[in-house]
Amino acid sequence: MAKLVSKRYALALFETGLELDKVDQFKEEINAVSNVLMEENDFKKVLNHPKISKDEKKEILKTVFGGKVSEEVLNFLYVIVDKRREMYIEEISEYFDFLYNEEKNIALATVVTAIPMDESTQNRLKEKLSKELNKNIVLKNTVDESIIGGAILKIDNKIIDGTVKGQLESIEKDLKGMRV
Repeated sequence: MAKLVSKRYALALFETGLELDKVDQFKEEINAVSNVLMEENDFKKVLNHPKISKDEKKEILKTVFGGKVSEEVLNFLYVIVDKRREMYIEEISEYFDFLYNEEKNIALATVVTAIPMDESTQNRLKEKLSKELNKNIVLKNTVDESIIGGAILKIDNKIIDGTVKGQLESIEKDLKGMRV
């Protein structure tokens, strides 16, 4: 139910953004609102509290986000408050990002390495992935020293493990499965 609600609201905001040619702006704004909720737990509690009236919540939203987000996004937040869907704002933001990436042909990729990748290596990887997948790649490099060497590539719903640790675990599994 929650995912369906989030998807419907995200889709409504996304389609409005497309119609008004403001989809990039709406993405930034709904992400900013979501980030505030993730970082400010007290603000989130107030916004989700059932005993605070809709009008008070709208006034709070206007005070916090008025002038920082467009009238359309502020009005969207008011609709969310009117429908008592405040607890879904973060999920709405996530699904909006998904729709945005689909529209802009963007794929998010994460590469996990034992040491940080230099910029030229990241650029070569992005270029290669972009050609392979025919998408614009947004690449994030994270470091996990436990993998010893090599890399783990996570893109869409795929994980490619090319690490020394992964190879050692595979060998161990094969050895345990052998009969002597």
